[in-house]
Amino acid sequence: MPALESPRQLDLFDARQLGREARVGAARRIADAIADLLGERVRLTVHDNRSTMVSFRRVAGAVHYRVHHMFLEAPGEVVGALAAFAGPARAGAARRREAGGRIDAFVRARRDRIGAPRVGVLQPAGRAHDLQAIFDRLNREEFGGEIEARIGWGAVRPGRRRRTVKTGVYLADARVIRIHPTLDRPSVPGFYVAAVVFHEMLHQAVPAREAGGRRVIHGAEFRRRERAYHDHERARAWEASHLALLLSSPDA
Repeated sequence: MPALESPRQLDLFDARQLGREARVGAARRIADAIADLLGERVRLTVHDNRSTMVSFRRVAGAVHYRVHHMFLEAPGEVVGALAAFAGPARAGAARRREAGGRIDAFVRARRDRIGAPRVGVLQPAGRAHDLQAIFDRLNREEFGGEIEARIGWGAVRPGRRRRTVKTGVYLADARVIRIHPTLDRPSVPGFYVAAVVFHEMLHQAVPAREAGGRRVIHGAEFRRRERAYHDHERARAWEASHLALLLSSPDA
C-alpha cells in the first residue's frame, strides 16, 4: 500500500522557469518516485489544460498519469499522494480521499500556475437567438445590472450523436459565458435559452466556495436562487421532454 509520505523529497521550484530538457527530467524523477511507491511501471504525461489536474488509468501493465505541469514542483508528500490516489482498492476509500485532499490543497496553493483561458472571438448573435439581448435583459431584471461578463455561442462541431451536452459554461477567470450551439435553433424556445444563460450568470453572483476541503460550485444558496427564477421549472420540464433534440447536431 503506497504511503502518503514519500521517502524521496523533491526540491521546490517554479516549473514555469524550466526549459524543455529540465521539465522532461523533472517528469521522469516524479514518475520514478511514483513507480517506487506503487511497485508498478508508471508513464507520466504533463499537460497545461485548465480542467482536470490529475488523472490516471492502467493500460498494458502500466499506470498512465496525466498531470498539470504544476506537479513538476511537487514535494515528496504530494508525490506520495499521487501514488496513493492510484493505489490498489484494498488500500481503502478513506486513504484515497486523504490523498485527493492533499492533491487538491496543492492545486489550490498554485492556482496562478493554471493558464488563463483562451477565449478567442465571442459571437453572441446567433441564427435564432441573440445571447447579448438575453444577457442584458436578465442582467437588468434579475441581477440589478451587477453581472459583468461577455457572452457568446460555442463553436459548432458537427459529428456523431452525443450522449451528453453541457448547455453552458462560465469561465470565472475571464468572466466569459459560452452557450452550446445546439440551443441556437428556432425549435429551442427563448425561455429555455434564457434559463441556461441565467444559470451561467448566477455563477458570478454566487461564486464557488471551499467547504471541508472541497470546492462547492452549486451550493445551497445557488440552488435556492436558481429555483426562484420564474422560468426554472418550465425550462427543466421542456429540457426533459426534448433531450433528443438537444443531443442532436445543431446543424441537423
